[in-house]
Amino acid sequence: MTSYVATGITVSLSGLSGDLLDVNHGGESCDMVDVTHQTSTEAWREFLSGLKDGGEVTLTIAYAAGSGPDMPATGSAASTLTVTFPNAPTFTADVFVSGKGFTASLGTKIVQDVTVKITGKPTWA
Repeated sequence: MTSYVATGITVSLSGLSGDLLDVNHGGESCDMVDVTHQTSTEAWREFLSGLKDGGEVTLTIAYAAGSGPDMPATGSAASTLTVTFPNAPTFTADVFVSGKGFTASLGTKIVQDVTVKITGKPTWA
């Protein structure tokens, strides 16, 4: 198995600028629909696979001296997020900006987190 160090990752998202520090995709999920009934075998619950959810992606950005926050607006129209990994596939998804915030602790760099909600099916290419 080949492993990679998380360096050289690039992100494209309309309105996003700054130096990318971290990319965190919390994972996809799938609803489980309970279809248990009175004659379910030995009283075991039964489930069907329901709707899928692409999850959220949080981007952590650091800003260079003299630049200000230039981030996409929350609740704006959907845009395309592209995450390109070196020596690996590219992750692409339509997203809405669902949240953003910043951290400015004494003596450390100022960073901003932008969280996007995936709408529809993400792709790996």
